[in-house]
Amino acid sequence: MNGCESVDIISIAENYWWVPAIGGSLLIIGGILALVLNRKKDRKKSRKKTAAPVPAPVSASRPETASGPVLIGNAHHIGARESQQDSFAISDISDAELCGQRGILGVMADGMGGMADGAEASSIVVRTMLTYFNEAEAFGAPELELLNMAYLANDNVTNFMSGREKGGSTVVAVIIHRRQLAWVSVGDSRIYLVRNGAIVQLNREHTYAEELDKMAAMGMMSWEEAASDPKRPALTSYLGMGKLEQVDSSARPMELLSGDRVLLMSDGVFNALADEEILAAIKPEPQASAARIQEMVLEKGYPGQDNLTVIVFQVE
Repeated sequence: MNGCESVDIISIAENYWWVPAIGGSLLIIGGILALVLNRKKDRKKSRKKTAAPVPAPVSASRPETASGPVLIGNAHHIGARESQQDSFAISDISDAELCGQRGILGVMADGMGGMADGAEASSIVVRTMLTYFNEAEAFGAPELELLNMAYLANDNVTNFMSGREKGGSTVVAVIIHRRQLAWVSVGDSRIYLVRNGAIVQLNREHTYAEELDKMAAMGMMSWEEAASDPKRPALTSYLGMGKLEQVDSSARPMELLSGDRVLLMSDGVFNALADEEILAAIKPEPQASAARIQEMVLEKGYPGQDNLTVIVFQVE
């Protein structure tokens, strides 16, 4: 079957308000959850309209592509922070034409700066990329289009941050189409591939830690000094900084195998859980995996636990 199908699903999210979504997509911005499931015959016109929100939250879905079903789960929690600065979205899996032609987009952004600025920066990233995916008149190779989305989102966040305190957002985004995965990342959020009981991080983190480790490898400082430097977590590239210093992306789409899982997550997850713990949280169903990851993070009980977001895609 070309396209996607949605199924009834149950949300584990709490204390969200419903707002209109973009193009029928699952959209969570700074703790605001929205979904429109209306399917339109004229896709181009329908993406410029706003439909009424459905009456129940959604946190997982089962779209079916031309190559077989892709199951989706997610978890999104404020942690111990005063505000939610993570945002994420999944493109409209009820739009058969969109899924058949462009696939499924997943995007996760982690804002930084003041509470309001960080939340707005991440929401700008998500809205920009989702709108581009839905409405771009021409859509080429997914790995190139993801780069276009990232640069456009950077321009929009940079414009928003003009005259404000320093801030911005990370982003990780994927397109899954016909069992092919393309991805892009800026900042320190992560993309994982789980295959055959092993977990591999696909992207690198744009932090000062990478520079410190290079200096240690060149003998310019000791490994102990590099590991203990308080600047290790500082971002060296993020959306909203003006000219992007680093952007990572897939050179070409990679083939996904049956049973593969692709995870997008903010640092509120991987700073709390080791890779082995994330792998141990993987369950047969992606929503159960996302829920277990959230549960394990919160069980740690860390003071000041950061916002946490994880999206799980599973290819059958």
